[in-house]
Amino acid sequence: MPSGAPFSSDLLGLEGGGVKEEAIDFSDLLPASVRQIADLRAQDDIPIEELLEQELDPAQLHQIIRHLWLAGRPVPPRPLHFQVLIGREVAVSEQMSLHCVWSPGRIILKPIPRFLFRQHFWREHLECHCGVECQSKTSHLHLRQCALGFLLSYVALIAHESDYSIARAKGLIPEEVTWPVWRRFVREFLRRGGSSSLRPEQLYAEVAPRFIYGELRANRLAMIDKVCNSPFSTRFLSHWASYEAFLTENSSAIIAATAWILLVLSAMQLGLETEYLSEDGTFQAVSWGFTVFSIIAPMSAVCLILIVFATAFIYNLLRTRRGELERARYLRREWRKG
Repeated sequence: MPSGAPFSSDLLGLEGGGVKEEAIDFSDLLPASVRQIADLRAQDDIPIEELLEQELDPAQLHQIIRHLWLAGRPVPPRPLHFQVLIGREVAVSEQMSLHCVWSPGRIILKPIPRFLFRQHFWREHLECHCGVECQSKTSHLHLRQCALGFLLSYVALIAHESDYSIARAKGLIPEEVTWPVWRRFVREFLRRGGSSSLRPEQLYAEVAPRFIYGELRANRLAMIDKVCNSPFSTRFLSHWASYEAFLTENSSAIIAATAWILLVLSAMQLGLETEYLSEDGTFQAVSWGFTVFSIIAPMSAVCLILIVFATAFIYNLLRTRRGELERARYLRREWRKG
């Protein structure tokens, strides 16, 4: 397996500024604070392996990797200019599991951390030093595959100078990375020391499984998560961000379905008034069945929506209260008395 950084150029211009890469304090390249569940910690209190897992590993997607074909295609994401062309706004998230996840009118992207442009960082933290016999299971190898897949997605996203301009405007790449520097990086990344671009099977052999897929649809990810984990799971962005959105969208669907039913009933009523269809036993039986269906179906749909709404509301209410009590015990503080 190739080791070291997947590029050889000085991308951030350190040597030109009289600064050697080995002299850089890598803690300055990491987040200022780290959130572990509900707690806040200084980044230098957390082992760097855990920080890198949080920054690079889309673990939630790897847990449902067998079902990702339902949410996206195993092809690179389309360039940023095309995303804007089809009406998607670029939104920024630091969660790797949300990188290249889209919903109508929006695509979520994680900015490239500065440390991924440091060759010394790759050698120190993204290179496996344990030998060939254990390469398949080491965390270093997995994090390296995640980093390579993440950069590969950006090679596809920033293909033209217009894509680069969008990325700079959204803060997706460091300011030091100019357009000529980016072109040189892409060339070296795709060749990896060779004279021509790697073949697809070679290029994708080194990336984590999630990055074989490009853009992933948010509502389908949420559906897969709810089926595989829990109906109340919120690990991915839900299609309904609030109770109001849930009721509005489902009410609209019921209204549209009711309008269609009324149209069919009107046509049937008109048909029954004709001499030919009024004497047709089959048509009368179908009309009777559809009339009963038109009465039961909307009522059943409304009842189902109300049941789902009530169940979700009660579940979230109880979970919120239970979480507050657990947090109070953990912090050894009660703030609601008095």
